[in-house]
Amino acid sequence: MGKKLKKNLKKKNKKSNNKAENNAPDIPNRRARERDIPVYDYLEDCNFKSEDQLGECLDILIRDISRGYFFLWEAVVQAEQGESLTSKQEEALDELISFSDDYDDLILYIDGTPRPSEPWYEIVRKVVPKLILSPFETHKIYDEIYCEMWPKLVQSLEKHGKDLSLPEEAASALDVIPVEISHRLWLQDAFDFLYGLGQDEYLTLENPEQKSWRIEEFIDALKETKESVLYFDFTLTDLFKHIKLPPRDENILIESMLEILGMTSVSEKLYRYL
Repeated sequence: MGKKLKKNLKKKNKKSNNKAENNAPDIPNRRARERDIPVYDYLEDCNFKSEDQLGECLDILIRDISRGYFFLWEAVVQAEQGESLTSKQEEALDELISFSDDYDDLILYIDGTPRPSEPWYEIVRKVVPKLILSPFETHKIYDEIYCEMWPKLVQSLEKHGKDLSLPEEAASALDVIPVEISHRLWLQDAFDFLYGLGQDEYLTLENPEQKSWRIEEFIDALKETKESVLYFDFTLTDLFKHIKLPPRDENILIESMLEILGMTSVSEKLYRYL
């Protein structure tokens, strides 16, 4: 998978543990040279049918966003194309070291890895939907990635995505994720408070110890993601199409939500009571 890589496009006598390789052939025609640029399929080793592989892929993707892997390559490409650079991009390029005597050579590899074959946001768009469980069944045993990776990715994009390139339709790094996918994952994050119900006899809302905290936490989580409830225009009936509990637990939860939220019917719009 991709690595956090540092090299120098401008200075070749700077001490560094990283190695940039400028191996482009000396071809006068720039377009011909660009056709020879090697690229790296970032998701080549991802097997989305395997939870372990999906988790590893997300771990590496979050790491590379946080460590500036995509930012560095974007700076390299912009410099190649003669586009103006931000001060942060210039600083990143100053950390690179080139072993070529020809400053016109392209950087084809950083730490032995070529540039990613597609923008970071296209990679994110391919990976993130794999986290959606439809429906979220509380009695099933899921890998922790389905509830933990989404908040981690959001945190990484909020903190480290401000300097990354964006598609025309996006105003921020989080905007690259389709809005429906984003809302589905925020709701799934709320569903996590009900995870485990039905997995054994103790894990049920009939157990006062379980009921006392799970329902309260679930309602609070829905309030925090009220925008997502509004986006889908959910009623309680609609909501429970996306989360599946054992029948006895679902009945207890619905009755409790009606009472706590002051709702009179499962057909009322839920967001009005959050």
